[in-house]
Amino acid sequence: MPGGGTIRFWREKLAGYKKYHQIVKTIKMVTLAKYRQTVTRTRVRDQTLRYTRKVLDGPTESEDKVVANAEQLLYMPITTNRGSCGSLNSVMMNYLAEVASPKMRIIAIGKKGLDSLPKLMPDNFDRSIVNDMKQAQSFQFAAYVVDHMRTVEWDRAQIIFNRFHSASTQKIAVYNIPKYQSWKQKVEDDSAGEGKLAEEGLLQSLPMLTALGEKEEGQVEDFYDFHTALTILNAACENELSEYAARIIAVENQLSNITDLMHKADYIYNKTRKELITAELLEIISAMTAMTAGKKDGLKKEKFW
Repeated sequence: MPGGGTIRFWREKLAGYKKYHQIVKTIKMVTLAKYRQTVTRTRVRDQTLRYTRKVLDGPTESEDKVVANAEQLLYMPITTNRGSCGSLNSVMMNYLAEVASPKMRIIAIGKKGLDSLPKLMPDNFDRSIVNDMKQAQSFQFAAYVVDHMRTVEWDRAQIIFNRFHSASTQKIAVYNIPKYQSWKQKVEDDSAGEGKLAEEGLLQSLPMLTALGEKEEGQVEDFYDFHTALTILNAACENELSEYAARIIAVENQLSNITDLMHKADYIYNKTRKELITAELLEIISAMTAMTAGKKDGLKKEKFW
């Protein structure tokens, strides 16, 4: 049949669009379920972060001043493992490019960081920590990240993540983690008072003694590591929530685009099919007309059908 290749092409294209539409719709439903679960977890963990802020918070300093005074700076961008999440990862890379300096050292979290940073910043990139995201973010994973932080020297660590504002808005945010020795000294200075506190400071005056009467330094450091891990956990949860929210918007746009393409393909397919049927009918009618051309009665409807 003339035009059969064309109609077959649009039939196959329409079937492909329908199959892809069903796949994207399934991804959207799965992402929505994960998004709802992450909202609940993040809301609970946000309530505990106010205590961590009291422990690690300090006066805000300009980035230029920090870079000038520090010998080594650690940056830990939290990226996603998969695409289809808007511009989350590209915005993260742009931020790192803006604050880049010879003192920068990068330990990324997420597969996208591993894919991009060795190419974009080979001199600053150290390693990447990848979480398969098959389970909810946990304190164990945050503690594992802290162990990696201990393997390098740094004067200040900056956790970079995407903070969730709404389903359509996510913005870059940072948590600055002071060096343990600097944090300890600051706490001692802030807590110094009269008498024993003025001489030894708060941390030295606390009853942190072993069975032999020696001061237990590890307890103070564990306290610091605990709140550092909580900070990383909160940032990872916020970034996970932002990822799901951005993916919902991206998948919604994909569904809209594929629906438009599906309607267009369906319209062209039906139009082409009708044109082919009309052409075939015209050929049949023309042939019947030619066969009865010599008769005065002409072509009758009952004979045609």
